[in-house]
Amino acid sequence: MLRNAQMWGGLFWLVFGIFIASQGYELGLGEAREPGSGFAIFWLGLLTAAFAASITFGAIKNGSEDIASLWRGTRWPKVLLIIVMLLVFGFLFETIGFIVCSLALLLVLMRIVDPVPWPTALLVSLGATFGIWYALNKLLLIQLPNGWLSPWLG
Repeated sequence: MLRNAQMWGGLFWLVFGIFIASQGYELGLGEAREPGSGFAIFWLGLLTAAFAASITFGAIKNGSEDIASLWRGTRWPKVLLIIVMLLVFGFLFETIGFIVCSLALLLVLMRIVDPVPWPTALLVSLGATFGIWYALNKLLLIQLPNGWLSPWLG
């Protein structure tokens, strides 16, 4: 029972969900016709807690694999590569810009970490990067750093 991976994961998310719900409640729920600032946070916390409770109780009732089995077969060099790439992405995001950093990150992930054919990697990288850029920058009016592309993007 103490080595039940799903039970411990479920308990973690149960406590987290309850914490989030309590923080949302403290912000104020408001009314149905005029929700307060904590309304969505409260309900998301409760939903998280409910899902976590179902996972926890299911794991206690049916059992699950032990915690050590979660890490068996992990490809640690690739995990470390992804962590380094995300750190580099974070540090260069402002300077180089969203589009260039995102394209580079996605291409490296799709060609080196879990290789897919070049046409697929290019299509997904370009589509995801420019789709997200368009949605955030043009539709939601969220300013993303242009970086090296500033002369062309304004």
